[in-house]
Amino acid sequence: MRSMRSYSALLSLLCSAAVLGGCAAGASGQAPGTAAEAPPPAAAPAAEPAPAPAPAPAAPRMPEDGTVAEFSGTDTALPADAVALLDAMVADKSAASQRWEIKGYSDRKTAKNAREIALARALAVRKELVARGIPAQNLRVMYSTSVAREAVTVLPR
Repeated sequence: MRSMRSYSALLSLLCSAAVLGGCAAGASGQAPGTAAEAPPPAAAPAAEPAPAPAPAPAAPRMPEDGTVAEFSGTDTALPADAVALLDAMVADKSAASQRWEIKGYSDRKTAKNAREIALARALAVRKELVARGIPAQNLRVMYSTSVAREAVTVLPR
């Protein structure tokens, strides 16, 4: 009898262990004692196609009125876009042999030293053109203070 009790106690203990093992596995449905499997890796998001390259900016063109730079107040330093416009102008090989009139503008009603400002603007453009290979003797520098304008123009003469 004793062996029967031992046998039934052992059987109860094993059943209890199996039931508790099943509870430990939880909702995953794993059998007790088996190694846990890692969940399958999430699908990596598809790489987005690279955006199309932006079209190359068109080379700056000289405006019809010859304006290469606009200024505010008493500024005399050339803006970067004016330098790019002068580069485009000099890229034409015939520019070196052509004669040019550079005219600086400053309104005398807004600045007491408008003459000096207008002349400094025109000379800054002249300096850039000479540095880019236009002969100085082909450049004529002028200024105007009678027009309400803050700019520099470069026109063939």
